[in-house]
Amino acid sequence: MSEDLTAWVMHSAPRALAYAITLVRNETIAEDLVQDCYQRLLARAEHYDLPVDGEKLLFRSITNACINWTQRHRRHVSLDGAGSTAVASTGDPVQAAMAGELSDAVDEALADLPVNQRAAVELHALGHSAVEIAEILDTTGGNVRVLLLNRIDGATAQF
Repeated sequence: MSEDLTAWVMHSAPRALAYAITLVRNETIAEDLVQDCYQRLLARAEHYDLPVDGEKLLFRSITNACINWTQRHRRHVSLDGAGSTAVASTGDPVQAAMAGELSDAVDEALADLPVNQRAAVELHALGHSAVEIAEILDTTGGNVRVLLLNRIDGATAQF
């Protein structure tokens, strides 16, 4: 693999994995899906300019893989709370408890969204514009705006 491709993978991997985890809500499955997406893109690297256009292709591939996985597998709820996001301790137990509750509430609200809407929200949170999100999700800019405007409790999105 060339130095450009290696640098692209190293630069994009953390964001790609974080994105996949938010979509499938399972780190191990997300790692497998992201690895598969990288393998497919790198196998066809001669057809693409991955250092330039690779992130959009990668996120589109991850989105589709996560949607496919989600549609094939029913959601399993853990009774031990293993699926919740860990919150760093601030030293103050009250603040830590409040942060944990907030984090759990956000995780729960995101988990209730359809995968394509969760994907739009996560891509927006990663700094992608509505136009870029539309390209990644293979939809229109208007649909992306609807997905973002109808996100958690009707909060408005900034474009």
